[in-house]
Amino acid sequence: MYCLIECLRIAFTMLLDRWEDTEMLTVARRGLLKGAAAVAGVTMLPRTISAQERRDIVVGVQRLPENISPGRDTADYTVPISYNVFDKLIEPDFHNRMQLGPGLATSWDIEGYREIVFTLRQGVRFHNGDEMTAEDVAFTFSRERREGDGPVRLAQFFSNVLEANALDDHKVQIVMDGVDPIIEQRFAMWSSEIVSKRAYRDAPSYGKWALMPIGTGPFRVADLNTDRFVLEAFDDYWGGPPNVRSLTFVEVPEVAGRIAALASGDFDVITVVPVDQISTIDGYDDIEVVGGPGAKLRILIFNQGEFAHPMMKNVHFRRALSLAVDRQLLVDALFDGRANVPNGLQLPSFGDTFDPDYPVPAYDPAQARAELAMSGYAGEVIDYPLLPNVIDTEVAVAEVLREMWKAVGIDVELQIRENWKQITRGHHSIRNMSATMVWQDPATILWRLFKPSVMKGRGWGWVNDTFNANGIILENEPDKVVRRAAFTAMMTEWETADPMGIVLFQEVWLYGKRTDLDWQPYVLPYMDFGPNNV
Repeated sequence: MYCLIECLRIAFTMLLDRWEDTEMLTVARRGLLKGAAAVAGVTMLPRTISAQERRDIVVGVQRLPENISPGRDTADYTVPISYNVFDKLIEPDFHNRMQLGPGLATSWDIEGYREIVFTLRQGVRFHNGDEMTAEDVAFTFSRERREGDGPVRLAQFFSNVLEANALDDHKVQIVMDGVDPIIEQRFAMWSSEIVSKRAYRDAPSYGKWALMPIGTGPFRVADLNTDRFVLEAFDDYWGGPPNVRSLTFVEVPEVAGRIAALASGDFDVITVVPVDQISTIDGYDDIEVVGGPGAKLRILIFNQGEFAHPMMKNVHFRRALSLAVDRQLLVDALFDGRANVPNGLQLPSFGDTFDPDYPVPAYDPAQARAELAMSGYAGEVIDYPLLPNVIDTEVAVAEVLREMWKAVGIDVELQIRENWKQITRGHHSIRNMSATMVWQDPATILWRLFKPSVMKGRGWGWVNDTFNANGIILENEPDKVVRRAAFTAMMTEWETADPMGIVLFQEVWLYGKRTDLDWQPYVLPYMDFGPNNV
């Protein structure tokens, strides 16, 4: 566990050079078959090796999920596995700044941001041998599946689907309930994985299906146990046979154990490498660290509801909490300068709706003390419950934040909990959250996580009319200039004028791998072992 003294020592002794880019450390070496180049008519073939040369890859992970359940579980420890089992209609090209390109659909037409018609790739096989048809795609997004037991994320992310119709064997029409400015993005990201209608309906329950799910990806499920998941190559994969014979994900919660297994050759890749362990891995000739800033932001939530300290309702107190945080020192101390402090709750991949002129969060301890004086705060203890070993460096970050708040006169008590339910259903004035880019759009974080319906459901008690009015514009207006103006107004309310929370930094995803494995990580937690990335 880090302490503040050690954090400051690292910060002031680190090299002055910083990353100026948010790309991953490993440089892209190969094109992606399913990317935008395919649209332009360029033939991009996956690398192939003989079946005799294919290796078995073992990945050491911090945590395994209970099953593989796209549409239900989008946790950082789940999607690295499910990405190898399922495909989407549209695929972001992670080798080309996440440009959208063909996946299971070869083309699509959008009408008025209310309707999208997909032409499907022919000859695609599910792992059970069935050919994928429009019926499978229509069922994937159907009301029957969305309202059934299990896929709660699908129901959330595609709640505005009005109809899903198979027009013929290879053409699907999806009709939205109103204008949807991010209609294309929805089918390229979380919970849009295509499932087999027959296999899904034949399963006795959602839970049983999730233990042996059927997808179209480069690997199929061989065995799911509590301590390891085994996937095997699906040689009928539409993108070409994988260059890996099998994938085994093994749970090892302790970072020292994962590194030891990587160094000994028992593991080929490990996840969640802390910055302070980079030098350990660098001490070996045959293993290395890869990765960098990802498409995910670490934020704090300022609860103002029933289960929060009454001071949290005071806007001056919440402003003081924000102004007391030196985010740059935080990332320098804990991440050796590898993390970035973003300018607001946004990422450059938002494209035309990204506001490059929006300011980086201010660090002003003098103003923090002034806001604190106006708040009437009298030294009450403010609770900050958290979980160890769920969000990377969670405890270390909280310890540094506590000292920064203490420096301006705010007494925050860190309280270790055993599970999320103890936090979400218990008293929590401050809590942290990792906000992943579900879509490459401002709606991905700010509106999705803090719209009125979500605020009511979580009981956070924050009501801001300006934020909500601009959120309606963001949700319904296709014009990018208008959407960016609305988004900027929302960020200002959320973080500065009437803080609901604060942005801390852009998350860093670091992995260890064997140097002879030609594999690279992405800016999302997907771990792609398909033929285009190994």
